Amino acid sequence: MSHNLEEETVENAGNGLKWLLPLLLLVLVSAAAWYLMGSGSGTTTEQPAVVAKEPAEKTESQSVTTPAVAGAVDTSGNYIYDLGKIISIDLPNGAGKLDVGENSTENRLFKFLSDAAATIDTVKGNWFEFTNVRFNTGGAKVDSASTAQLKNIVSISKAFPVATFKLGGYTDNTGDSVANVSLSQKRSEAVVAELKKLGASVKAITDAKGYGPQYPIGDNTTAEGKAQNRRVAINVKSK
Repeated sequence: MSHNLEEETVENAGNGLKWLLPLLLLVLVSAAAWYLMGSGSGTTTEQPAVVAKEPAEKTESQSVTTPAVAGAVDTSGNYIYDLGKIISIDLPNGAGKLDVGENSTENRLFKFLSDAAATIDTVKGNWFEFTNVRFNTGGAKVDSASTAQLKNIVSISKAFPVATFKLGGYTDNTGDSVANVSLSQKRSEAVVAELKKLGASVKAITDAKGYGPQYPIGDNTTAEGKAQNRRVAINVKSK
């Protein structure tokens, strides 16, 4: 009977090993898989939480439609443009005729408004620098010498009655930036007031904004560049 008991014990042990070995093998396989997936190598498969980013604030940008025009700085610090040869422009809608320089704001603006293929840039705008609009030094009063060009701009606005415009004022980078933005705002508004005084439709001018030293067209390290940057420009918003 003792012999039978020993045989039964051995048989039970053998049966236990039969189910224990597959279990151990399963554990080993699982451990190996876990190691290969990264935990055993010191890395983790857990992905960082995705944090939604706030959309970047949109900023207004500009492109200068007027190509560089040669000129020079006068004794008052103004940039005097070389307007080129005088040409005649016959305006549509009975708005008259203009005799202006080939490089003038009027001619470039007229060409853009007349060209059906020239589209409105809703991102950077269609900006034309005034070639003959100036102010009293350090102030926002439009110089009397600017009247001729502003009258021409009024005539162009009447020739294209569905067109709308925005005025922009600019400075060089000398002095306080906040003060420069304020001055450029006053100057752009002064030009709008003068245009309306000369007969421009109230609906033709949609806005005026001072940008201060932003969007320079000249090199602020030179007197010539600074003079070019002290300017006013007109942007075609619709045509």
